[in-house]
Amino acid sequence: MDWLLNPVGKLLGVVGSGLIKVFGDSVLGPILKTLQTGQTAQRDVAVQVVQAEMAANAAKAAVAPAFKGLVYGIGIPPTVHFGAICLSKTFALGWPIEPLPAEYVAIQATILTAFFVSSPLVTLARAGAARLLKA
Repeated sequence: MDWLLNPVGKLLGVVGSGLIKVFGDSVLGPILKTLQTGQTAQRDVAVQVVQAEMAANAAKAAVAPAFKGLVYGIGIPPTVHFGAICLSKTFALGWPIEPLPAEYVAIQATILTAFFVSSPLVTLARAGAARLLKA
């Protein structure tokens, strides 16, 4: 019977770790309590995985404010440049703003996509998942 529980426990550990990374600490507390009171053969390993993920999330939360300025420092210049080009061309303002060379356009597009599309969508997905878990 132990040979059957070992792969199942490993699979649940991998799935649980992935869910913890997606949903964050809001669901870690109940999972940890359930695992601590459970009677499974892999309970101790699962508890350690959850505790390690909670410690990692706490470390990320402690460091995150330090990188906020860096994120804005990276995102704002391409945004201002792209916005100025759009305004100048759309309203014929005649501002002397040159577009980026072709090899940098993809980099600017990636930064703008990450700043204005990916980040808000991730935030919305996390908020939606948290809302579903509360319901």
